[in-house]
Amino acid sequence: MQVFLRFVCVAYLVFLTMLLLAANPLGVVGLVGVGGAIPPLLQVCMPLAHLMSFCLLSILTLAARWPIPRWALIVFLLAYGGTTEIAQSFLPPRSAEWTDWFQDIVGIAIGAVLCLDIWHGWGTAIRVREDSEW
Repeated sequence: MQVFLRFVCVAYLVFLTMLLLAANPLGVVGLVGVGGAIPPLLQVCMPLAHLMSFCLLSILTLAARWPIPRWALIVFLLAYGGTTEIAQSFLPPRSAEWTDWFQDIVGIAIGAVLCLDIWHGWGTAIRVREDSEW
């Protein structure tokens, strides 16, 4: 399972990088409707796209349990978010936005908290199960 999670993590990182550096990210994934219109549901999600994307990346990265300290993985994710924003400033029509990087940071934090909470919950469930008599 760990190998599969690592594969998914790397694949998502490549996919996310492609989206973050594309001139038209919606066109890359075919989410632009007729006449170039963005579907209504997607319009609602767009302001939080960075937050949701980096939350998922954080969850996948931490769940894959790389042989690296968790704090180093989080530092890597923060640097990755900042680096992609800087790279966007060199790729017209994209631009670097502080709000996007802030959303990246919040998404990473939410993903890390969710992972740690899940791990803590699983650890507690396992300990309770071992201590109880069946």
